[in-house]
Amino acid sequence: MLRTYHSILSLTATMAAVCEAGALVGFNDTPIVTADQPVKGIAQNPATEVGLDIAVTAIGFETVTAVGAIAVGDKLVSAVGGGVAKAGADPANVFATALTAAADGASVQILIR
Repeated sequence: MLRTYHSILSLTATMAAVCEAGALVGFNDTPIVTADQPVKGIAQNPATEVGLDIAVTAIGFETVTAVGAIAVGDKLVSAVGGGVAKAGADPANVFATALTAAADGASVQILIR
């Protein structure tokens, strides 16, 4: 699936680490690689060097990588290693809803906030 997005609200992240376009970015402006963390937004462009300002989608439609199977309508949280996973029984940081279904490692379209 082609990576697409439509940002309603973009925020600036002064990246403290490099990342690819489509990476989940935390409030510390680093890529998220742990489960159920607070999400500032999704990187619209790659951050190829530390200190680079990039736009992150805070509200809108994004395409990201699924970790585990995801069904349409599932509530989503950050996943270990990056990407999104279906929220468990007691999630702390749900930030999106799945608009499409996806298998593990596939692209999934999400609605943020």
